[in-house]
Amino acid sequence: MASFFLECGGNASAFLFAGPSESEALPPHSKLTRSVVVHRGALWCTMNLMAQSQGNVRQSVTLPTAVARRVQALAKRRRTSANRVIVDLIESGLEAKDREKVAFFELADRLADTSDRTEQQRLKEELARMTFGEP
Repeated sequence: MASFFLECGGNASAFLFAGPSESEALPPHSKLTRSVVVHRGALWCTMNLMAQSQGNVRQSVTLPTAVARRVQALAKRRRTSANRVIVDLIESGLEAKDREKVAFFELADRLADTSDRTEQQRLKEELARMTFGEP
């Protein structure tokens, strides 16, 4: 069910209303982002469709000049926008962090399971490198 946010008058009143029934729901590909403004005498209302699914968030980021040049070069080479390149790089970085976390916990489990002193020392050193970087 879609939801609407309705703001009326100048007194910052806000109301949440249920939208259309499931049979009247908007198609999943529709992207309604505009507001509808209704005027009646001195009273005005603004109605916005509230997103049910995950949407995009506009985020302002300041990049160092060298990084911005590299992003622009990648975008030109891929024939895509700099925004798309930045999104791809962030997604890749987040996936890499997730893989790193899984690897860390696998090493910690191996350390907890092993009884061999040499293997324990090697796993401790590897965990220390993952945590603190190269010595």
